[in-house]
Amino acid sequence: MRYRKGQSLLELIIAIGIFAIVVSVLAFFILNGYVSGRLAKEISEANFLAEEGVEAARSIRDNSWDELSPGPHGLAISGNNWIFQGAQEDISGQLRGGVRKITIEDINSDAKKVTSQVTWQFTEDRFQQIKLITYLTNWQKIVFLCQGTCTSCQEFADRKLCKRQNGCNWDRKLRQCTGTCAPCENFLDQKNCEAQSGCTWIGP
Repeated sequence: MRYRKGQSLLELIIAIGIFAIVVSVLAFFILNGYVSGRLAKEISEANFLAEEGVEAARSIRDNSWDELSPGPHGLAISGNNWIFQGAQEDISGQLRGGVRKITIEDINSDAKKVTSQVTWQFTEDRFQQIKLITYLTNWQKIVFLCQGTCTSCQEFADRKLCKRQNGCNWDRKLRQCTGTCAPCENFLDQKNCEAQSGCTWIGP
């Protein structure tokens, strides 16, 4: 009888242990599913806000090219029109601890680089960020612009292609392409722009 009681107690302990593991695993998957779903929803909202920031900058450009002054900007609406206001915009109403910042960089007198960045606090110790980049030109003038991201030198395995890429050099000893490719915005003419892998010439 004592043996059976001991065996029954052991079986009960094992059963409780298995039950605890199963509950823990299920709780993990449920919590992980909730976190993943919430993150996907917030990323979607952040993407929308970042895209809205790009469209707002385009609207400001259409109203007045001179308003696209270099530096970080917040957004606001005045008289049904987007305007720049402050260095960043509080969007905590849409995303926890969220801020939106539109950064304008000069490329030349008739071209600007626009970065729309949304940052928010997903958890107490985890921040998320979405960043969209576009280029705007002064549509009231005829503007040509070289844009894109030059192909990294390290991506060329062929010597001829490597030497053709501005900023890259072929190392004979290592038999590999080294250097730093020249950024697309450095090229002010169509020929050199299109010769640089990764760059595209934009113009009428």
